[in-house]
Amino acid sequence: MEFLHANTKSLLDSNLKDGNYISAKGKKVVVICGGDTGTDCIGTSIRHGCCRIVNLELLSKPLEKRAPGNPWPQWPRVYHVDYGHQEAAAKFGKDPRSYEVLTKQFIGDENGVVKGLEVVRVRWEKDASGKFQFKEIEDLRKSLRLIWFYWPWDSLV
Repeated sequence: MEFLHANTKSLLDSNLKDGNYISAKGKKVVVICGGDTGTDCIGTSIRHGCCRIVNLELLSKPLEKRAPGNPWPQWPRVYHVDYGHQEAAAKFGKDPRSYEVLTKQFIGDENGVVKGLEVVRVRWEKDASGKFQFKEIEDLRKSLRLIWFYWPWDSLV
């Protein structure tokens, strides 16, 4: 997590004056993870002044209340809106998360600069042993490419 580490170190060392951080200012940001790390990346990117942000989450959207298989004292696997999601909604008008999305490939230009992603929707199903496994949804395996200049922004969410 070079992004968070470099930003935190620069902030603590010099209040970002040393320039030893990765800036999201004016950039289109994709955060590929959830949890605390994901929301920290979202919040940091927004505070830098990113121009767009989407958060791709492999898992399904959590339930509003605990499922029967998630009793106390287990950690509650329930839907919640964290500070990064709130900041994104305030700036861009909606929660940045898109659930059940698998990133297949980064798409770069001839200089190695990422210009888009190849992603596919997934569905979570129980296998014969009762474990959840994800399956790519074939209908969407048309190489859905999130390429900022050509693909509609709302196609994922």
